[in-house]
Amino acid sequence: MADWSGRDYSRVSSLQRSVAAETLAELVVDGGEWVLDIGCGDGFLTHEIAARLPHGFIVGVDASPRMVATAGHSGASAPAGPVFACADARRLPFGRSFDMVVSFNALHWVVQLGEALTGIAAVLRPQGRALIQMVCGGTRPSIESTAMAVAAGERWAHYFAEFPAPFLHPDPGALRELAQSCGLRVEVMTVRDREWDFGSVEQFTAWSAVGCTAWTDRLPETERAAFIDDMVAAYQPVAGRPGLFRFMQLRAELRA
Repeated sequence: MADWSGRDYSRVSSLQRSVAAETLAELVVDGGEWVLDIGCGDGFLTHEIAARLPHGFIVGVDASPRMVATAGHSGASAPAGPVFACADARRLPFGRSFDMVVSFNALHWVVQLGEALTGIAAVLRPQGRALIQMVCGGTRPSIESTAMAVAAGERWAHYFAEFPAPFLHPDPGALRELAQSCGLRVEVMTVRDREWDFGSVEQFTAWSAVGCTAWTDRLPETERAAFIDDMVAAYQPVAGRPGLFRFMQLRAELRA
């Protein structure tokens, strides 16, 4: 899994924060829950949830050491936390300690999604719940599949020999079945066709450069900007106009 820059992510993460904030607006807690935030990134949303837990506690985990380092400096902890730790979603270092697990736009970067869902089920207390938000599959090419197509092109293919896709965009129906097989019951699932206008090609390119670390980490630094430019150019016909990003957003409420 790529080690994303927490500072860079904080600089360009307005999209992720906006979409997650919509979900947080619907989040109902009684204030005493123990919560685990998987893929906490720079810790911004983890702190938002902590403010709603006057008698609870929240832990944020991320597989990226640089993300966790940024999160650890993102603000003072309250009695509810948060505390942050570097941990793989597939191998969570906890027992049945949590009333709730949340994950916002992180699990589509876990190719072995079943292992992550099994891990979520294992850390939830009986009747605990999970709120998951991730990009799912659709009929339109995604920015990630576009990156894979560009990587397979003549200019770049020699850098990406035997490079497996670092993401998974599950079909919603398949995700429901997978969750059930991992010990989680899907209570509510919604899928929305979303778009975000970055306002310019330059802003979209800056966001893409941070989000495509899994690809650009394989390239010499002198080639990284050119790869992102090729990807942005290849994606523009998919989106329909410069600076526009389109994606399928899945939101699922699950119960242990």
